[in-house]
Amino acid sequence: MATAHPARRRSGPNEFTMLPPPPPVVLILGTDAAGKDYVAEFLIRRWRASGHRVAKRAGGFAAPAADARSSSERKGSGGRFQERAFLGLFPLLRPLLPAVAGWLLARDRRRFRPSALPLVVVSHTALRLLALFLGQHGDGWIALLARHPELARALRAVGPPGTMVAVLDVSPETRRQRIVARIQSGTVDPLDDYMLADPERAERIERCLVELATHYLNATVIRNDDLDDAALERELARALGAVPFLPHLKHE
Repeated sequence: MATAHPARRRSGPNEFTMLPPPPPVVLILGTDAAGKDYVAEFLIRRWRASGHRVAKRAGGFAAPAADARSSSERKGSGGRFQERAFLGLFPLLRPLLPAVAGWLLARDRRRFRPSALPLVVVSHTALRLLALFLGQHGDGWIALLARHPELARALRAVGPPGTMVAVLDVSPETRRQRIVARIQSGTVDPLDDYMLADPERAERIERCLVELATHYLNATVIRNDDLDDAALERELARALGAVPFLPHLKHE
């Protein structure tokens, strides 16, 4: 993969896995360079090696099937152009983003149909959009979100039954190193540059995403800085065992 992560010690294909069987849906959240695709592919490889069939989607619960390429590789020139245009228009679009994010959340949940296979979903476009918006407001984002009760309702209802959520948290230095490596490998995208340009703003955006995920989606936080494969597997096993599914869906 071209995600430019630090080298990790890889486990052998026949090594015992401590992961429990896959739940119906796993959502992996994180900002740029948090390692979402690496973690998702790690989970998929380990489960498949244990005999479980697993499917992957990217960007939402109802998104099409995704392959093993990283998010940066998947975007291509068209995706990079869209990101650049969005960031250029961002100051004008900011007042509309809470309503747009709420609409996208509700739309994704409405379009979701249960899968025949367990799903690993990498990122959620609407949640990242909302974190990007809220991260501009510093510590006042909670009060700002309270003024949009329909958005809070959409956040609480977004996860299908049986969803486990993990949100990745990385240090500013880890983010910087990974984005610099992407620049050197030619896989950097405009959102990477945006996060690299202002480390304090990047930290606010990440903090908002982590707090949204833990507050509304009952997510488990994984510090994804320099974990080798054994440590990453322990963290994922902890996440999968600690929160089997979103509590607001238990009785549906």
